[in-house]
Amino acid sequence: MKISIINGSQKTGESNTECIIERLKSFINKSNEINIYCCGKKQLTSEMFDKIIMGDVIVLMFPLFVHSLPSNTLKMMIELENQIKNQNKKDLIIYTIANNGFYEGCQNNIAFEIIKNWCQHSGVKFGGGIGQGGGEMLVRTKHFPQERDLFKSLTCALQLMAQNMETKKPMEVQYLTSNFPKFLWKFMAVRNWNNVAKSNGLTKKDVLKRL
Repeated sequence: MKISIINGSQKTGESNTECIIERLKSFINKSNEINIYCCGKKQLTSEMFDKIIMGDVIVLMFPLFVHSLPSNTLKMMIELENQIKNQNKKDLIIYTIANNGFYEGCQNNIAFEIIKNWCQHSGVKFGGGIGQGGGEMLVRTKHFPQERDLFKSLTCALQLMAQNMETKKPMEVQYLTSNFPKFLWKFMAVRNWNNVAKSNGLTKKDVLKRL
């Protein structure tokens, strides 16, 4: 089986999306062929689109941007749809993993509606997926001991996705939060933003100022 993983993150360094990709890869059967494509900074080439379309499974991953997909990912999907229709490729299934900086994973629901509509319009099967909240903690906690993993529910969901890929079986969309108290998450988030603002010459008053 040929699996294409498309990374829609615009970060050049290590990203939360990349962190999830590595987790997912560890659960995919080694007999499968995995190809990873990044559309964050550069658009995919026609040769890359051909390889993706001639595969069996697509896994689209991206960070949430204003309750939607990043513009570069949307642009890529327009071209991907054109290629799918031109080659009449109807047996593809697309799984989706979105992560956001909010606490709640359900903040990804609008993005998933966009993906559902795109699949219907493109003629491919919607495979469901995972909407992960608290995404900014993924990279920072990736070296935590397994028994203290704040994203155990994500691990279980990725295992299920990898299993479903083997038979191209859809899964329910799972909206997940981290195993971390919301009040502590909020406290740390505010503290982080204040530190970032300070490093850029801004005060707390500047941050709270209404435009």
